[in-house]
Amino acid sequence: MELANPISPITQVTIKPTNADTVLWMWEHLVPFSAAPTSLQGEIIRVLELLAWEAQANSNLNWDDSFDEMLIFLRKAFLSAEFPLAQHFSIETRLSIEADINRLANFVLPTELDSRIFSEEQPYIKDDLYDRLAGHLVDYCRAYPQIIPYLNVKS
Repeated sequence: MELANPISPITQVTIKPTNADTVLWMWEHLVPFSAAPTSLQGEIIRVLELLAWEAQANSNLNWDDSFDEMLIFLRKAFLSAEFPLAQHFSIETRLSIEADINRLANFVLPTELDSRIFSEEQPYIKDDLYDRLAGHLVDYCRAYPQIIPYLNVKS
């Protein structure tokens, strides 16, 4: 994994866009159709979308090591000193982010649930958690609109 200095800004408009507008802009401009994103912001949006899709469309039935790696990436991107986002967030926000990522990681596959179905054991399928994590990214981008080059290199 390699992180470089910021080089170009995320689009600034005179009318403040909603979080959803900004996320859509990032998806359309920072997540290539058939290649890996080259920006940290694009990679975060891609990972959030993949995690949401897997939970909402598949109940995490296709979960494998690659999804575990995505959660590790989100922890690093949002909470690690090696990435610039964590420095922007308050302690309370970092704790909220950590709790949200923990919730995504802690589930029992529907095929393994017994008759006592507890919602906290199921894959998280509501939009609010994914939207909240994307919203934290948008908050960072509003304060620091520079695109952060990112190269995800597997070691």
